[in-house]
Amino acid sequence: MADIVIKKLSGNCGDTVPVNTTITIRNFQSLDFDLNTPITVSWTLHDQSSSISSDASISTVNEQIYYWINNIQPDSIEDSWEITIPGDTSPTWDIVRKGSIRKMSFNKSSNAPTLYEGRIEFQSGDVVAGEA
Repeated sequence: MADIVIKKLSGNCGDTVPVNTTITIRNFQSLDFDLNTPITVSWTLHDQSSSISSDASISTVNEQIYYWINNIQPDSIEDSWEITIPGDTSPTWDIVRKGSIRKMSFNKSSNAPTLYEGRIEFQSGDVVAGEA
């Protein structure tokens, strides 16, 4: 399966990620869909030969973790993203959803001290805020 792409649609994310920036998740391990819960993507971070971001030069594992935690973490409900999960044979079968990054985490195991595992939960749909 090809790379998963996340694209910034709106919001300012602390002005660190411009609108239309794309972020590529390579080497993913699992992808979970459930109509009642967010889309979950897990992947192994490793040094890349090209940048994961269309806006910045981000290729080493440390740069990737720093970028995800300090630049991608949502600052407000106005931060909007689009996730594209490629189809097996053509773009006709791509799964494309608009929404927000609800949660992200990174972990390292003592069994593999040089590898980090990344995980994001992508909430599909619009965020609705109400007033009390």
